[in-house]
Amino acid sequence: MPIGVSWHAVVLLFGLVAFAPTRLGDLSSHPDAVTTYAAAIRRITSVQRAEDSVVASGGGSILLSHGRATPRVVVLFHGLTDSPTQFLPFAQQLYTEGANIYIPRLPHHAERAGNVAAMKRLTAQELRDVGDASTDVARGLGDTVIVAGLSAGGTIAAWIGQYRSEVRRVVLIAPALEVTHVPSMLHGAVLRIALRVPNVTRASPHDSTEPDREPGWATHAVAQTLKLGVAVRNAAGDRAPQAREMLFLLNAHDHTVAAGASLDLAREWRRHGDGVVRVFELPDSLELPHDVVDPRHPGSNPRAVFPVLDALVIGKTPLPWVTELR
Repeated sequence: MPIGVSWHAVVLLFGLVAFAPTRLGDLSSHPDAVTTYAAAIRRITSVQRAEDSVVASGGGSILLSHGRATPRVVVLFHGLTDSPTQFLPFAQQLYTEGANIYIPRLPHHAERAGNVAAMKRLTAQELRDVGDASTDVARGLGDTVIVAGLSAGGTIAAWIGQYRSEVRRVVLIAPALEVTHVPSMLHGAVLRIALRVPNVTRASPHDSTEPDREPGWATHAVAQTLKLGVAVRNAAGDRAPQAREMLFLLNAHDHTVAAGASLDLAREWRRHGDGVVRVFELPDSLELPHDVVDPRHPGSNPRAVFPVLDALVIGKTPLPWVTELR
């Protein structure tokens, strides 16, 4: 009998956890933009100095600057458990094309004494803050502000597109809005459970040649990223995005994030706004990993992917072999 009572209690507890409303808190924008190149450099330098004592080699925020404000500035957001170095090869390509580039480090990432378990401290508010702060400095780095992000970075990019009118174009690369293997109708319940139960961490073998990366995952970090995505999708259901162009790049071979959530978000943005919203998909035949950006990732193909990303960043239609989803 006590065993039966115990199981009933467990079932009741999980039922309450799964269906209790998720409190998003304040995930709106709190802008504090700069308008000059010098002010932007001061803020970024301050961030980099604060990181010096905590980040692993190659793990800090990256600025590629031409020494002056440029016609185009691109802000790039890396994914969970990675670092700004993830985007560096592509960033260098954009830099040679004349843009100033800023790649901020996400909170609790690439820490010198850290590991993937440290990411359980990550919150949706912190992701919102890094999106706000990066957009604030971008306005001083150049005239036309473009934002792109991969996975969790794509979720931040989506949030920026929804809230920050200073941004001309947003490129969402496989944004983490929902994960695969969880039916969409159950996603809300699973997210509520993940936010409330103790964190679960799984660390993968660490490569000593890549101290900026912490392979693995922490359920709280994933849940907080998805929570920010919920805030974006809720806002998109009520009003148009502030950015003028919202471009998605999905990967048909992706087994990490669910493409349906991106398609739903695109439909909401089209329904409420008159800006440009387009969705493109890399073909399954390329057999690309979820991380389509970092050449260090097994299975990556920068020769195929970088021209597509470059076209989207500068606002051009990518190559014909990339499918546009309607």
